[in-house]
Amino acid sequence: MTTKPPFHSDRPAEKDLLGWSNFAENLAHSLSLPEGSESIVVGIEGEWGSGKSTLIGLIKKSLLPEGNTEPKPSIWENISNGFAKLIRKSSLAKGNTDPKPSKPIIIEFNPWMVSGTEKLVEVLITQIAAGIGKDSGKKGLETAGKVLQYFALLKNLKCLKSVPESHTAVAGHIFETTGSMSEDAHKIIEKHLSKIDLNERRSNVFDGLVKLNRSLIIVIDDLDRLPPEEVRSMIQTVKAVIDFPRTLYLLAYDRSIVARALGSNNEKDGLRYLEKIVQVAYPIPPLSQQQRRKFAEEKIKHLLSELKITLRPFEEQLYESAIDQVARLSRNMRDIVRIVNRLLLILPITYEEVNVADAIVFEALSQRFPELRENICNHSKFFLGGNSLPDHLPTDRLSMEDWAMEREKEDAAKAKAQQDGNSPWSKFLLEDSEERQVADSACRFLFSSFKDAPAMDGLRIAAPSRMAYYIRCVTIDGFFGAEKAHDILSYPVKLEQTLSACNDKELPDFLNFLIIYIPSCSNLDIEGCIEKLIDKSQHVVKFDITNKISEVMWKLLQHPASTLDARNKFLLSIMEKTPIHVSGRFICAAKMYISKDNAPLEELIKKWIDRAREVIKGGLGGDQLHYVLYRIVTLQRNSYDEVHAITSKMCETDDGLDKFLSGYDDSKNDDLRKNDDLRRKLHKRFDIIKNLEHVISCIEKSSLNAKYSWLIEPLKEWKNYSNSP
Repeated sequence: MTTKPPFHSDRPAEKDLLGWSNFAENLAHSLSLPEGSESIVVGIEGEWGSGKSTLIGLIKKSLLPEGNTEPKPSIWENISNGFAKLIRKSSLAKGNTDPKPSKPIIIEFNPWMVSGTEKLVEVLITQIAAGIGKDSGKKGLETAGKVLQYFALLKNLKCLKSVPESHTAVAGHIFETTGSMSEDAHKIIEKHLSKIDLNERRSNVFDGLVKLNRSLIIVIDDLDRLPPEEVRSMIQTVKAVIDFPRTLYLLAYDRSIVARALGSNNEKDGLRYLEKIVQVAYPIPPLSQQQRRKFAEEKIKHLLSELKITLRPFEEQLYESAIDQVARLSRNMRDIVRIVNRLLLILPITYEEVNVADAIVFEALSQRFPELRENICNHSKFFLGGNSLPDHLPTDRLSMEDWAMEREKEDAAKAKAQQDGNSPWSKFLLEDSEERQVADSACRFLFSSFKDAPAMDGLRIAAPSRMAYYIRCVTIDGFFGAEKAHDILSYPVKLEQTLSACNDKELPDFLNFLIIYIPSCSNLDIEGCIEKLIDKSQHVVKFDITNKISEVMWKLLQHPASTLDARNKFLLSIMEKTPIHVSGRFICAAKMYISKDNAPLEELIKKWIDRAREVIKGGLGGDQLHYVLYRIVTLQRNSYDEVHAITSKMCETDDGLDKFLSGYDDSKNDDLRKNDDLRRKLHKRFDIIKNLEHVISCIEKSSLNAKYSWLIEPLKEWKNYSNSP
């Protein structure tokens, strides 16, 4: 992938991928009006993104094919239906001996480029005059001048302040002398009245257009993007001001939006008014799924070619289904263009690590349902088969028991959804049945593969580490690529240098990147990386960083290159050399994911518990003490016996009481009386106390009473609750 193609603009499609050419050509042939015709307004109606501008472009192309200066034969020459005959007869009846229309003048105007109602009308009429005067010889220039004179008078009469001084002086003179006019005054009035006669100026334009003997086709696109007052101004201008003979106005708009503008938010009234203005309306129906699929396939195929991406066999198997999903997730062509632009940024980054078909569908899903994307990131267990993203493992303040309880709740919710015949992610889908089906289908494509081990080898996004990698890739947070990450993981000295260079704010993100890239690193130096991470853990205090270090080391041991013997060796090294809270987290993770009958692991657990006892005796306190106590409970099969004995003994001395109770300091400033959730969370953390009454008594009798008296009330509340039947 050596080239980077530009973004795809939202301009009309030049190539007909929807099969509209025949319709556009037939419609184009009917737009050139015969001599003697009055003005007609034709509407192309469709929602935003439905392809109105694309259809307009195809019509213009049919009117004046590329490389041909002459228009295609008009419908008046080729079609012999009754309506055409009627127009011919009408034209001949008015004395027109040659009803064959000459080459039409095509004038394009986009009102969205102009701001203000007065400016809109001014620029439109100026554009019409320019179109008439261009390539139409002397007659065209004369007619263009008449159009401008007509507009100049319109503008002056609309607001007296804008009338030139010569005209206002004449008008004043006329009004002052009406009572006693001389013959000379009559001559002056007669001379200047013709200059301010609007009907005469209008007739001059009509005469000029008749002599020009060419029909006008005025194309006005994006009418529905204007503010309501400007929409009304444009419609009024077309209908009342510039309803020139032999002129066809081709308007493109969203029917509902324009109707609300015309009816002052009353769509029903606006529609009645619109029907009086537009003689012929062609509504563009919503694109069929087949049309959307064809358009999406063409665009994405072209993008992959531009990016020089060749699909791998496991991606080819999914590609056609992925295009089907894009067609379902897209409502119109504009959606597809936006999806392609998202992929333009993302595929060059993710191609090596993530299945291209998954990336295509995930971006289409993210665009259509942005809130669902957020839920995939924040509640990944419901989508990734019971696994979480690396960022969503147990938090600093959450005990293993609380974490386990949270997992049980999520598992129960997933089980209930499946019992009800729903997908695990059904709770995050919209209530609307159609939208729900579209989103569910995309999720099934993306996340059903977590149960299929061979499918996971195809770089499927359902793998938690790969999803985490993907999210990091598409997030603006200083992301670096796989090549650099693999280089760091292959050379521990570079890992050491990077760990030293990162500050406490940057370090968690860097460690997350390592977690993402470890599975795909082929030259991984597991032993060297673990040694550098152990060294770093000995100099870090913050829980969020030490937790991440534990996760990176655990990911290293999960790599296919890590043998069983090597894994046991590394486990022992981590248990002995890292701080007690780091090794405790690591050993708990190992216990959760390694087979229960693993004798070396059981021996490590015993050694860690012995080490924890010694550290506690050595004066461990505060957050780290509580953290270690909960790990002891977990590793002793959720038994609180030893932990209760430890905490009871600590409360017998002021020093021990202080070390133990300081672990609750993070809740001291919380408004516990007003916040039930905070109070319940604090109560839950009293489960490492066996005798609540004993602790209350110790606080009351201790010299630390003033420091910890705030704990007495919640302790009593929990005591009463625990003793209640």
